[in-house]
Amino acid sequence: MSVAGKPARAGSAALPRERAVQLLDEVARRGLQARGELAKRSQSAGAGLARRQEDAREELANRIESLERRLAVLEESLRPRPKPKAED
Repeated sequence: MSVAGKPARAGSAALPRERAVQLLDEVARRGLQARGELAKRSQSAGAGLARRQEDAREELANRIESLERRLAVLEESLRPRPKPKAED
């Protein structure tokens, strides 16, 4: 061993190890960036989905309300009317 605690043959063998460490650091960094980006996209997609769900609920409520009004008109038209009394 050398004085600095590194193997005596630190020349060509150390370079690939240093490069491997650099590559692993880069992979880890990119992984963290990808995770952060995925979290942002997921949050955005979730918010968009919530808006679309709310829009769909409102649309459905409006359509049901419209159908209820139309049904009430039909029911009213089908109710028997009192016959006018004949004059004697």
